[in-house]
Amino acid sequence: MKPHAILLPAGLLAATFTLAKTPTGKPWAKQVVTPEFLSEGIAAADIDGDGKKDLVAGAFWFKGPDFTERKQYRPGAATTIEAYMEDSFLAWAGDITGDGKNDILMARHPGRGIDLYVNPGKADGEWAAHRVMAQAATESPIWVDLDGDGKNEIVCMEDGKFGYGKVDWSNPTKPWTFVAVSKEKRSDSPYVHGLGAGDLSGDGKPDIVEKQGWYEQPAKAGEEWVWHKEEFAGPGGAQMLVYDFDGDRDNDMVTSIDGHGYGLAWFENKKVSGKVTFIRHEILPTDPAKTGPNGLQFSQLHALDMGDFDKDGRMDFITGKRFWAHMANDPGAKDPALAVVFFNRKDGSGVKWEPQVLDSDSGVGCQVLADDLDGDGMLEFVAGSKKGVHVIRR
Repeated sequence: MKPHAILLPAGLLAATFTLAKTPTGKPWAKQVVTPEFLSEGIAAADIDGDGKKDLVAGAFWFKGPDFTERKQYRPGAATTIEAYMEDSFLAWAGDITGDGKNDILMARHPGRGIDLYVNPGKADGEWAAHRVMAQAATESPIWVDLDGDGKNEIVCMEDGKFGYGKVDWSNPTKPWTFVAVSKEKRSDSPYVHGLGAGDLSGDGKPDIVEKQGWYEQPAKAGEEWVWHKEEFAGPGGAQMLVYDFDGDRDNDMVTSIDGHGYGLAWFENKKVSGKVTFIRHEILPTDPAKTGPNGLQFSQLHALDMGDFDKDGRMDFITGKRFWAHMANDPGAKDPALAVVFFNRKDGSGVKWEPQVLDSDSGVGCQVLADDLDGDGMLEFVAGSKKGVHVIRR
């Protein structure tokens, strides 16, 4: 394929990249579901009950498997990229009300709450909306099962403390109860970057990780979450991915370092005298004048997700450039909106990350999905951003 020029920061030589090919040798194909700016987030689930996954972006859902038919389920419209999409930063879809139909959960502008939209079971018409969280601060709340009961909680911040929103599953439309895990207020800002969850201690219970450390879940509900200080990510990035990336039976972590700047790293979990410690391994430098693997460098890695994209049994991850996040006020704001997969390659007892650029004009918003939309067993790269809604597939 024809190489595409990357606009690099001042001081770097011009570089080129070739859009990635699949394991079969065919180039990845991008579907532009819509070029409109509908949402910074994206969700995938079977909305209409036909057995096919649909896409949710902002006030609309797009009928799968081809995503050419659009349905509106709440008030809202596309907006200019010179503005923020105040009511749609992240989205999740699933059967929250327990009636067999997939509902939509949507995080508004950071700190302004989360709304639950209940699926009425018909193709057209407005869905009933319920404000279930009043704040849900941080730039990347996560929807994950913390207590092992098979049902999710929303991990976020409220009144400056880290914690989670607990659902009353007998009536999930009523306001959810926030459970703080940090004893002290951590920030006056709702725009804290960097959040994740996963078992770092090795006790089988998910812990909560943020840019300055992690909270260890106690053995019993109601006991104190233990704080472990760890300087992971400076300014903070986006979703922090917890997984055993190097295959040594303890969970590591991948995070961007600055969601509006540069830097990407993975943190190797190492126990020293029984204590969990981390070794930082740079993937992309924080210095914009330097490059990472294959000469790659780009800014604003504001969304990450993980999945096995090449079916080799090792967990890869995807990310990209959040285009025009603060209009033209971020480093590299006018550079190409890259969509990138980082393949996890074994390197002795460690990991070598091999990036491939899938596309140069899509990027990510505040959320990106590694999801098998068509049921063929292979993952797609799915994003909603100021470049529109895109699906990149084999």
